Amino acid sequence: MTIRALAALALGALAVAGARIQDDPVRWTAEVALDDLAPGARAVVLVKAVIEKGWYIYSITQEEGGPVPSRISLGPDRPFTLAGDPTGPRPKVRFDRNFSMKVEVHEGSVVYEVPVQVSGEAAAGDSEIPIRARYQACTDRICLPPQTEEVSLPVTITPKSGP
Repeated sequence: MTIRALAALALGALAVAGARIQDDPVRWTAEVALDDLAPGARAVVLVKAVIEKGWYIYSITQEEGGPVPSRISLGPDRPFTLAGDPTGPRPKVRFDRNFSMKVEVHEGSVVYEVPVQVSGEAAAGDSEIPIRARYQACTDRICLPPQTEEVSLPVTITPKSGP
């Protein structure tokens, strides 16, 4: 192997390692107005992404065929289900050199509204709503691999009332 080939391999390995070392530029949190939820109740969970300066994520309405659109879902094995599609603010539309196409992005921060339904058979007591955010963070020069972040939102399920 030539010295140039070895140098190219070393640079490629450093680029991959650099992408792995990069701290996640997006921080996810979730909150709900009511900490106590009755079986069968509906609530809107606010899922917020705070995005470091210079970075952006793609919207939940980003069309397929380019970057990975953001997706908000619930984890399995809990007494909670989605009660509709998550919604969010209107994204910025711009040309993205990384994908050579127009894209929908959020910078700074974004809050999604996620409608959640508590199972009618949910047991009373402490529980958690497992929120999953799948997204891809990019700058004007690089994109990190898509990833899924999970945020657990603690809630209390109140005892069922009536017969």
